[in-house]
Amino acid sequence: MAFRPQRALHILSLTATSHRVNLSEQIPRFLAGAAMVVRADAAKLPQLFEVAGLFIAGSSLALMVIPLAWHNGYAVWWAKRIPPMAVRAIAPFSVIGGMGLVWAAW
Repeated sequence: MAFRPQRALHILSLTATSHRVNLSEQIPRFLAGAAMVVRADAAKLPQLFEVAGLFIAGSSLALMVIPLAWHNGYAVWWAKRIPPMAVRAIAPFSVIGGMGLVWAAW
């Protein structure tokens, strides 16, 4: 995101282009969310970890059942509207968020 924002936006536009692509995105995402729920009691912030896990798992299930055209259309809509500089600007927050998840799970 920080180094190739145009590429990140292109990848976003490819979201849910087929059932195979959609499932390859959503199944690991669902499993990660479910793992967060299971692991919540051992996390440093158990309630937040559980809520985040439920949101991730639940939204993944929703994205697996809605029509692909809706999911892909939404992704393409955003990919066309988010300026590359905005993608670059939010990249550090994505890294910090990921590091925060690792810290909370540890």
